[in-house]
Amino acid sequence: MLEEPTILYIEDNHDNQRLVARVLEARGYRVLLADDGPQGIDKATDRMLSLILVDMNIPTMNGYETTTRLRAMPNLHGTPIVALTADAQPGTRERTLAAGCDGYLTKPIDPRRLPMQLEEFMTGKRETLQPAQETQILREYSQQLVQRLEQQIQEVTEANQELKKLDQAKNHFLAAISHELRTPLTAILGYLDLFERGTLGSFEPMQQEAIQVITRNARLLGDQLNSLIYLQQVQSADVKRTPFLVHEVLRRVIGELEHRANEGGVALRAQIQPTTLYHGDATGVEHALRQIIDNAIKFTPAGGQVLLTVEDTPKGIIVFVKDTGIGIPDVEQENIFKPFFQLDTSMSRSQNGVGVGLAIVKHVIDAHRGTIKLRSEPGKGTLVQVFLPREWE
Repeated sequence: MLEEPTILYIEDNHDNQRLVARVLEARGYRVLLADDGPQGIDKATDRMLSLILVDMNIPTMNGYETTTRLRAMPNLHGTPIVALTADAQPGTRERTLAAGCDGYLTKPIDPRRLPMQLEEFMTGKRETLQPAQETQILREYSQQLVQRLEQQIQEVTEANQELKKLDQAKNHFLAAISHELRTPLTAILGYLDLFERGTLGSFEPMQQEAIQVITRNARLLGDQLNSLIYLQQVQSADVKRTPFLVHEVLRRVIGELEHRANEGGVALRAQIQPTTLYHGDATGVEHALRQIIDNAIKFTPAGGQVLLTVEDTPKGIIVFVKDTGIGIPDVEQENIFKPFFQLDTSMSRSQNGVGVGLAIVKHVIDAHRGTIKLRSEPGKGTLVQVFLPREWE
C-alpha cells in the first residue's frame, strides 16, 4: 500500500492552517502543521515529505531562516519548498528564492487554485533567478543572517552575564543567611547541652524527652546549615592540592558511619586495598565520599547492605559504593546531582535534608576533573562509581 503524500505547512495563523489543511486533505494529502520555524524543522527531521509550504512572516525564526535550515537537511534534498506571504513589496520573491524556496505564492490564497499550484511544484516546477541577481540577493541575505547571528550572540552574552550575577547573589544570600542562623543556633545547642548534662538543674522524664527532641532537631538544622555553607565554599573556592591516601580516607569515613549503619540494621562492608598517594583536596574528597556512603546507608532499608570497593589504576583511583536500597527512578537520575533536588519518595522525605549533599559531591569531583557515574534500579539498589584521575595532578 502506497503512503499518502505528505505536506508540511508552517504557519502561525490557525485559521489559515485549518483552511489549507481542509483543502489539501480533501485532495488526498496528509497535512502536518507547525506554528513556527523550530517546530517545523523538528517535524521535518527524518521524515520524507512531498512538499513544504512556509509562511515567511512566522515568529521565533522567520520563514527565510527556516527555509535555509530546512534546505540544509539531507532528507529534504529535492523536496520542493514553497513560500507563502502577504508581502508584495519588490524584492520579496527574489529573497524567498535566494533563501532556498522553489516557488512563491501570495496571500490571500485561492482555495480552488492552491492544490494545482502545489502539484506543479511537486511535479518539477522551479522558479529561478538570474545569476547576477541571485548573487546580489544572496549577499544581502548573508549580511542579514550575520547581523541576526551577532544580535543573538549579544543577547546570549548579556543573558549569561545576568545569570552569573544572579548566581553570585544567590551564593552571597546563602552564605549570609547560613552564617546569620548559625550564630544563634550555636547558643541554642550550647544551652541544650547544659540542660542534657543537668548543669542547670534536674528535669522530669517528660521534660528530658522534650529536650532530647529539641536537641536532635537543632543538630539536624545545624547539619543543614553546614551543608549550605560548604556548598557555597566549594562553588567559589579553588582546589587545595595535598598528597593523601584515598584508602585511609575511606577507612576514616567507615569508622564514622559504622554506628549509624548498625542502628539502621544495614551491613556496611568494605573491600579496600591500600592505594598510592593521590594529590588533591583531601577535605573535599572525604566530604564527597562520606556523603555518598551516608546516602547509601540512609536509603537502604534494614537488612540491606552497602559495599565499598576501591581500585588503584595508572590513570586514577576508582571508588565503588553499591547498596541494596530503594533505588532511583530513571526520570530522576539526571537531576540527582542538582542543588536542592530531592527524590520524591516517603523515605527521602523522612530524611529531612535540603538537597545539597550530592550537589556538593558533584562540585568536588568536577573540581578534580573526575567523573561520577550512577546505575540504579528502583527496588533493587544503586551503584555509584567515582573516578579521580591522576592526569590533572
